[in-house]
This record gives sequence, structure tokens and C-alpha cells, in this order.
Amino acid sequence: MSQDKKAAPAVSFTADELKIINNALNEVCHGVAFSDDELATGLGYTRVQVEAVLAKVSRALKGK
Repeated sequence: MSQDKKAAPAVSFTADELKIINNALNEVCHGVAFSDDELATGLGYTRVQVEAVLAKVSRALKGK
């Protein structure tokens, strides 16, 4: 999610690992009551950026 547009390293996850990542990101974005500032401070990325990663992981789980 950084501004650097270099190729990302290839990483593979099992379906269960993707579910863990999906559930954790979902909890951070929509479950635990973090303000936008707290989330950005803790993760180093904005809520919008984290939600974009969540959407990407969710699509991967759905095979799209």
C-alpha cells in the first residue's frame, strides 16, 4: 500500500490463511472501535487503504 510502485514480492497463502487475514482486517476496520487516527497510527495506513486490502483479500477468497 505504500506509494512505491515496485513489483510486490510473490506470496502464497492457503485458503485458511486468507480467511485469517480477511477476518483480522475486517475486525480492525469494522469490529473494534478504533478512530481513523488510531487505526492510522497503529497500522501506518489509513482506514481506506486497509479496507482496500480487505476487499482484495475478500475477492481472492471468492475466486474473483
